[in-house]
Amino acid sequence: MSQPTTERALAPHRADRRAFLKTGLALAGSFVLPLSLSEHVQAAQDGSPYREINDWVRVDPDGRTIIGLSQAEVGQGVYTGLPQILADEMDADWRLVSVEFVTGRDAYRISAANEHPQQFVGASMSITMFHARLRVAGAQAREAFLAAGARKLGVRPTQCTTKSGRVIHMQTGRSFGYGELLADAVQLPLDPQPRLKPESARNLIGQPLHKLDVPAKVNGSAVFGIDVKVPEMLAGFVKMAPTLNGKPLAVRNRDTVRALPGVVDVVLAKDAVIVVAKTYWQAKKAADALDVQWQDAAPPADSATIRARNKAALMTQQAVVATRIGDAPAQFASAGRVIEADYHTPYIVHATMEPVNATVHVREHEIEVWGPIQGQDKVRWTLGSIFKLPPEKVIVNTTFLGGSFGRKYVPDFVIHAAVASKAVGRPVKVIRSREDDIAHGFYRPAASARMRAVLGADGYPRAMHLRVVGQSLYWAIKRDYFEKAGGWDETMLDGLYDLGYAVPNLLVDSVSVDQHIPVSFMRSVGSTSSVFFLESFVNELAHAARIDPLEYRRTLLRGDPLAVRVLERTAARAGWSRKPSAGLYRGLAYCLYTGRGGAFTTYVATIVELRMVDGKAKLERIVCGIDCGRAVNPMLIREMVEGGIGFALTNTFKSEITFKDGAVMQQNFADYPLLYLAQMPKIEVEIVDSERSPQGCGEVSLPSVAPAVAAALFEATGTRLRTMPLEQELA
Repeated sequence: MSQPTTERALAPHRADRRAFLKTGLALAGSFVLPLSLSEHVQAAQDGSPYREINDWVRVDPDGRTIIGLSQAEVGQGVYTGLPQILADEMDADWRLVSVEFVTGRDAYRISAANEHPQQFVGASMSITMFHARLRVAGAQAREAFLAAGARKLGVRPTQCTTKSGRVIHMQTGRSFGYGELLADAVQLPLDPQPRLKPESARNLIGQPLHKLDVPAKVNGSAVFGIDVKVPEMLAGFVKMAPTLNGKPLAVRNRDTVRALPGVVDVVLAKDAVIVVAKTYWQAKKAADALDVQWQDAAPPADSATIRARNKAALMTQQAVVATRIGDAPAQFASAGRVIEADYHTPYIVHATMEPVNATVHVREHEIEVWGPIQGQDKVRWTLGSIFKLPPEKVIVNTTFLGGSFGRKYVPDFVIHAAVASKAVGRPVKVIRSREDDIAHGFYRPAASARMRAVLGADGYPRAMHLRVVGQSLYWAIKRDYFEKAGGWDETMLDGLYDLGYAVPNLLVDSVSVDQHIPVSFMRSVGSTSSVFFLESFVNELAHAARIDPLEYRRTLLRGDPLAVRVLERTAARAGWSRKPSAGLYRGLAYCLYTGRGGAFTTYVATIVELRMVDGKAKLERIVCGIDCGRAVNPMLIREMVEGGIGFALTNTFKSEITFKDGAVMQQNFADYPLLYLAQMPKIEVEIVDSERSPQGCGEVSLPSVAPAVAAALFEATGTRLRTMPLEQELA
């Protein structure tokens, strides 16, 4: 697995994750993380006997196996789930498997989510995009060892089988371990289309194996970007403008600040001033003393103006049509019961627990980066362009990511560290303060919606007109896709333009309202708005028709048996058919989550149970049913669903970014709070069995949470809450 790039590795020294040992690896291009399953399995060092089988597998004569992983670990469990796929197909001995990050080859790149082919993690793509690729790699390795073993045993390959890293002659039980066969196996050509194992032969797929990275994260040996130390490293503190789009013109007291203890330089970047010093606190203290002349580069943002412009857009006749089925306007013009409601969601920010950070060394002919990088090629392209270097001259060492939710794909923080390093000629670690991380983030856009329906005599919609307005994410960052679609943004209309409900007359349109606010992808992207709008409205329609919301959806989804099945399994798990106990209120929502670019489809249903305690909502239980295809690791699925629900509950009740005079009003967790652990309800995850290939899971549990909560609150209070965060205090 030698790489065309020359990424170097830093290995943590035992449990002290802040003390590093510089090592050279046979596998250039990897940042080694302590993820081996057994303590004696060590990463291969120069001169080791490890031999490469293919892009993903290396084995040594003792049978120890290193499985390459190209997807950064963000907490989603890919360091277990992806190796589990390959190890199962390879029939490797799971006890002798370790994991190593790999980079720099086309095998590690994907073309999905409307992105150019590149190495990145995001959009719940990892299992979907790499499942087949890793099965083939595992099967190639297995067949190579099988052929080598049969030859050494003097029998035909068809007379042998493989199990736990051994080739076994079925008639006599004689066997050789993979390590013993290594020298012969690596000489054999790889079959580009190897025979894959049948379902009945799987040993690891479907098993709830524990996450490999948990021990390192518990004992402190895991390396996050904020932990990186390299020789001669300096610290940089970024000072950004008080407004969103401010630019530094000059530092009035630059010489004075340069003279402060430990300060090495004061560097002007395009959008910030960076103080470089010997330590972080010296840099921060000096940055606090800066007197910067700022210039606003765009009209100031204001929340009241943003909301007013969105509301006005709901009334315009200039909307762009995304979907037209039948003749919805004619149905609204005819006699019929019309139901209408407006909904709103705010701007929100990622607020990762580990703020964005990077360590960069700009040398004469190459650049080296260490940090929590979500998009390896994005960093290569960006820094290569800025510093006029080929992308392969940008070395990217990836650490664990202390949360991302999409934030660490945008490499602005890497650029700051690179600009600082170029100025001082030494490696510089930049850690963005949480205040600047929130006040100068890349936000999920605010949106407003008007949902209208004409109900027939049976209470079901004869026609629907669904409109969403707001700042377009694709207009801001993917203008080509926005224009190719005809001027509408699929992220604004997730679950609407491709409506899964059977409605004979449907009009879906949108209005892009330009704002000078930086936006980017966030976990679940536009679905956290659009599904809140749609599912809240469907609950209102069911109530108006006096039909049970489960039955209402079951009827509207009668053409999709997978959707009906996930609804019914979730309802059965929650005991929906039984009358709730006194004082317990329930709400239901559904989501067909389609991966970006149609990469996958995952079915989700959510049922929320709550009580009212002294006017406050006490969340009791959430049952989430999910059909995400074949379950590679049920435990990982449950963890991702649970984590997604917690993230969604924070957004439902607490998250809101507001603007005044061009500045973000929130600064830290004191005014941008998270859900408290005591407020987290009991969560039950119903994984619906499926023969489909594995589908996305990391983001899919978020969208249906808010509308299910709003429905339960309506049952409890009789008040419809149509704006997030919901105006309801939590107990």
